[in-house]
Amino acid sequence: MLIGLVGDLEGERNAAVRWLEVLGERGDVRVAYQLGDLRFGMGPDPEAYLAAIDSVCTRYDLRLFCTNGNHENWAELDRLWSTSRWIDEDGGLKPIEVAEHVTLLPRGHRWNLGGRSFVALGGAPSINRHLLTEGVDWWPSEVLLDEHVDATIAGGHADVMLTHDSPLAPYCTPEVHEVLRRNASDNPMEWPESSLAYADEGLAKITRAVLGVQPMFLAHGHFHVAGEGLVQLPGAPSATTVWSLAARHEAGTVRVLDLDSLTEASAA
Repeated sequence: MLIGLVGDLEGERNAAVRWLEVLGERGDVRVAYQLGDLRFGMGPDPEAYLAAIDSVCTRYDLRLFCTNGNHENWAELDRLWSTSRWIDEDGGLKPIEVAEHVTLLPRGHRWNLGGRSFVALGGAPSINRHLLTEGVDWWPSEVLLDEHVDATIAGGHADVMLTHDSPLAPYCTPEVHEVLRRNASDNPMEWPESSLAYADEGLAKITRAVLGVQPMFLAHGHFHVAGEGLVQLPGAPSATTVWSLAARHEAGTVRVLDLDSLTEASAA
């Protein structure tokens, strides 16, 4: 079975439509996972944006499942996940069906597909938080909490882990490692120390989660760089493949994973 993986779309309707069409035109992908910063509920016309995504998915009979990022309307997500419709009988959060073919996944959600076990763990700190306005384009709920990490680890191993943030070196792709190195040494974007520390807290949490789950395959977004690495997690029986996906219209924003081999699928 093949699945599509989609990086940060950042509310860009044309990019979303383009990449979903790329997956749909293959004819062999029926399920895709978007790795955060869809910008759900944000932008000048979030309803039209979501409708455009759902329209493409409908055209190709494609189901899109989204792991939440930091750039989402977390006030709206929190509101939806506080209603009984999206809470199961045990008090856990259920996936939110925001359109006929589009579903948002809660943190720590687990499922099975194509003979593989999956876990999703969304959220990340916005390193540009100092440039944003709380309640307008930033919400405190974006961050991953220790309780989310603990619950995800308690669920045990998953073959495939989908996150928004990246683990720290040496468990990240070389491309992400370079971004982190530059931020720490040169800080070309001139991020305030408080923003760098805020981002580091998220990196540490997702690293702890990845080390606890020990996935065979990990894919994430957030850093807007396309990359790939093979890492050895402590205590894991085999190496873990890590993909970082690009964003918007950039090459490497979409890839196709073969669930049998956990390698990139060949062109259709």
